[in-house]
Amino acid sequence: MSEDAERRAEAEDGGVDGEGERTGEETITRRETIVAATAGVVGTATLGLSYLFSDGDDDVDSEAPTPISPTPTETDEQVPEGEDIRDYGAAIDGQTNDAPAIMRAVRAASPGGVVYLPPGNILLDARDTDSKAIRLNASNRNVTLRGAGPESGETRLVLAPGHEGVHSAVYIGTDPGNSVGTVRLERLTIVGNKRNQGVNPGLGVRTEAEGTLIMRDCHVTSWLNAGVKLSGGMDADIQYCEFSDNGMRSNGGHDISPNQVRRQSETVIRRCHCHNSGGASVDVGQTADTELQTVLIDECILENSLASLKLSTQNKLTTVRRTQMLGGDATTIPVKVNPTDISIDDLVLEDVLIDGGGWPGIDLPCPGRLRLDNVAIMNVDQNNRQRGQDRGGIFTRDIDFRDSGRISIHNVGRNNESIALNIEDGAGSIAELVYGNVSGVGKSQGVDVKQTTRGEPLEPNVVARENVGPRSAS
Repeated sequence: MSEDAERRAEAEDGGVDGEGERTGEETITRRETIVAATAGVVGTATLGLSYLFSDGDDDVDSEAPTPISPTPTETDEQVPEGEDIRDYGAAIDGQTNDAPAIMRAVRAASPGGVVYLPPGNILLDARDTDSKAIRLNASNRNVTLRGAGPESGETRLVLAPGHEGVHSAVYIGTDPGNSVGTVRLERLTIVGNKRNQGVNPGLGVRTEAEGTLIMRDCHVTSWLNAGVKLSGGMDADIQYCEFSDNGMRSNGGHDISPNQVRRQSETVIRRCHCHNSGGASVDVGQTADTELQTVLIDECILENSLASLKLSTQNKLTTVRRTQMLGGDATTIPVKVNPTDISIDDLVLEDVLIDGGGWPGIDLPCPGRLRLDNVAIMNVDQNNRQRGQDRGGIFTRDIDFRDSGRISIHNVGRNNESIALNIEDGAGSIAELVYGNVSGVGKSQGVDVKQTTRGEPLEPNVVARENVGPRSAS
């Protein structure tokens, strides 16, 4: 940050929110030192997206699009702490509104700098700022918000109760055509306090911008509707994060919602743990038939939510790999579509375990294309009265299975009385169906099931529990 820009920031921030001036010589010296060091690192480090590998399908003649896997270039270089929010008046006592202090630090760090948020309970009250606590725009290009490492304690951003509008802890917004560059959120626990807010949506991290959002080692919890809502035109790369207790059964809120409307976007969700959501762990798209969302869910555990994956018509391609979808008492359909009268375009499941659900493990009564390979489905259709008995382990209508590989379906129906397949007006092929504890194979209308085998479930190559969620140390 230049000296002139520093002075302008000081002038703008003077006396804000009645927290007084912090112009002591010691503070200024520390800030100038950190800003200079940070600028040096930012000038040499590159954070971007590398589109590195395909969906693993070696058939170059395949008509299916190739899923893109954006992975940021990580650096081992030590980045300075940056602007410490305590130098801008943050109390970190869980009772004082620290949002104004954070915003002063953000302005000082912009563009391209780091804002450091120490461990402790950091209260955010956004009732006087349109229910948006931390607000980033194009002037905050390439800013990083970094919490404390696990060895130092947990940095908790807690939204104060009583927000009546659409509320967020972190809001990223730009006009169409303007970019925030790459915004990083690291080592933050972001708490929505959902049971003490008004009825309007609570969205932990909300984007209505363009650029790239990177999240690392964050925990987003207790938001009334969504943990992360991507509703502008930002690519996103979310890794080693946890999402819990977001949404309500009454409002169908979700953990991560790639719902972009401005342009085609790519979202990577890797090594994340999503659990106990009132809606879906991942909710792809909204209602406009624009095919804007390309999503990769890789090595994740999606657990005990209403659904693991929900698709709608904005989906262009969603790929799920090496992932566990674990249902509980709250789970209806692990993989679903909403509404049911639209096309989902392409869905690929490779090395996926679907275990538990009241209705079919995959329930897609809509046009679209689905490719399965090494997918095991078990303990589903356990509470199927709402939509009729014998719906099956997989229920589809007008779905092209392309050149699917091996799948297994076991323990379907409350007393294993349901069928494995319930395919209507399908197309494509399935290399092999392995089944057990079902009333029968069922029907595969239009789909060539090349081999059926009674046997034990497949064992997909899925991620282990200890390898998902925020890392304890690096």
